[in-house]
Amino acid sequence: MNLNELIERNKELIYSVIYHFKKDEIEDLFQVGCVGLIKAFNNYSSEYNTKFTTYAYPYIVGEIYHYINSDHPIKLNHEYVK
Repeated sequence: MNLNELIERNKELIYSVIYHFKKDEIEDLFQVGCVGLIKAFNNYSSEYNTKFTTYAYPYIVGEIYHYINSDHPIKLNHEYVK
């Protein structure tokens, strides 16, 4: 699977994560989410006995959270971070 296919198949997952954050920078957050998705893909093994999307979710959230907290002017939605 190439990167374009990977992103196309999982873009709804990325957008579902972005939904929980402030929506001012959707395209920036989508790109950051793609970085998390690619990191998950590179580290994933079918031996983990879990679906790829389940494995990728924390990678995507982590990348977005890291991006937001690294002095970018995006604010977190406090409902999401509990």
